Amino acid sequence: MRKINRILAAFALAAMILPLAAGCRSNGAKNAPAKAVAKTKAGNPADNRYEMPEVPAMVGDNQEALDYITTHYWDKFFSEDRPGVQDTSLVRGFSQQAFEEIFYQFALFLRGASVAKGLDACRTMLDKAEKAQLDAPDGTLWGNVTDMYYHILQDPNSPWRNEEFCIPLLEKRISSSLSTDSERQRAERDLPRFCLNRLGEKANDFSFTLRNGRTKSVYGIDAEYTILFFSNPGCPNCREVMESLQQFPGIDGLIEAKRLAVANIYPDEDLGEWIKYSEIYPKNWLNGYDHLLAVNNTPLYNLRAIPSVYLLDKEKRVLLKDVPTDFLMQYLSNLFQVQ
Repeated sequence: MRKINRILAAFALAAMILPLAAGCRSNGAKNAPAKAVAKTKAGNPADNRYEMPEVPAMVGDNQEALDYITTHYWDKFFSEDRPGVQDTSLVRGFSQQAFEEIFYQFALFLRGASVAKGLDACRTMLDKAEKAQLDAPDGTLWGNVTDMYYHILQDPNSPWRNEEFCIPLLEKRISSSLSTDSERQRAERDLPRFCLNRLGEKANDFSFTLRNGRTKSVYGIDAEYTILFFSNPGCPNCREVMESLQQFPGIDGLIEAKRLAVANIYPDEDLGEWIKYSEIYPKNWLNGYDHLLAVNNTPLYNLRAIPSVYLLDKEKRVLLKDVPTDFLMQYLSNLFQVQ
């Protein structure tokens, strides 16, 4: 057996980068701080330590190892052999703070796991939490798990938000007898929107008007990769995303060589404000507005908050969906082999 230290090393940077503040994103939730890696020794109840999975020696590359860790991440958490699992003042023997850090660590592994393995891991975890709650109806496990799931993965202000992995929670909200009527109705309303533009699928096409009056479609963008950057004029977080992209090493050369395009789209209707503000946008970006308001009104994209950033490949398949800026920068660095 080998421990996970070398696997974690590849993701240590992601855990250490401080995400952007809430800024223009939707109201009502605090930005959660990036958390340190959970300790790897098994401990007593509420001592903030969690026993992580060890990867078998037969597992070959890092992707397989990350998938293995993600798949087996919650095994020890739901084991009945752990001390304190019946203590209803704790979360399966862990303090609330320790449980939060355990969940942040899971969100970190989800960033590196394959989509199929990540979805399976989320569904398995929710199934086990549901069963444990039904077996002990006086406990609070279900509420703790689903509240933390929302707080970290679904809240539009979370630096670990991940719409793809919110789908299992919405599905479970619809099917579980533990859901309230309002939770079920909300999930039934939200699920179709979260299923728009799923990872690996082709993004929805739409046309937008450039500042010079010409129209362009997403599918008409000729580039190896396309960043769809939905922004608003005067939005501080949008400005920070723009500056981060401008500072990405070699971005002008990538755009000139058609390896990368940045489509900076204003999805709302106050065109006067956009025209005044758009002077500051980089001239080699495709800066435009949704003249039909199709993105918001159809809907074609699930814009829960602004800014919202997607990354598409040459065939306009979705590689990243509404990702925090630090994750986008890390992904681009790996993609274009930038140190």
